[in-house]
Amino acid sequence: MGKDKAFLHISDETFIERLYVSGRKLFDRVLISTDTKEHAALIVSVLPPEEQSKIEIITDRYPDRGPLGALCTIFEETDLDIFAVVPVDVPNASMDFLLEQYEKLEDAAAGKEKTKAKPIIIAESESEKYEPLIGVYSREAYSVLKDALNRNDNKVIRVIAGCYEAVKLNGELKNAFRNVNTKTDYKELIQ
Repeated sequence: MGKDKAFLHISDETFIERLYVSGRKLFDRVLISTDTKEHAALIVSVLPPEEQSKIEIITDRYPDRGPLGALCTIFEETDLDIFAVVPVDVPNASMDFLLEQYEKLEDAAAGKEKTKAKPIIIAESESEKYEPLIGVYSREAYSVLKDALNRNDNKVIRVIAGCYEAVKLNGELKNAFRNVNTKTDYKELIQ
């Protein structure tokens, strides 16, 4: 698109503001992962002033390694055993869906599930397209991610093969998790 999607607007909010505010309604902590401290400062500047002291930003330890580097950094920089992820180009993401998947992994970790759960739950959109950046990761997945990072294998969906459960996005969820990748996508979103 040629623009930083975090700062695109939908109604009177930037994408990052919309995601942050909706995430804060359901999750105790909302982390923002970004590649540089300068980008982090820009993000803070567009978030609601009353939230600015609460914002937790993780600056990527592996900025040239894409989403895989960001996922590893989150595990390395936090004490979280489970976290949900959503990319900034999905401004209408359903936090209810993410919370449901989060609780599913949390229950599995607490032994409430009869079968051993996979350490990652991701979204599956139409035509069996898997979305590794729309989902939930447990700390059990860290070693798989870190091993891939160490061997320079950056394709997240390939790296996590066999480690995830996919949840199909149907109906309203399909629209909620629609990515904005092109100018046409953006125009359709704001109409």
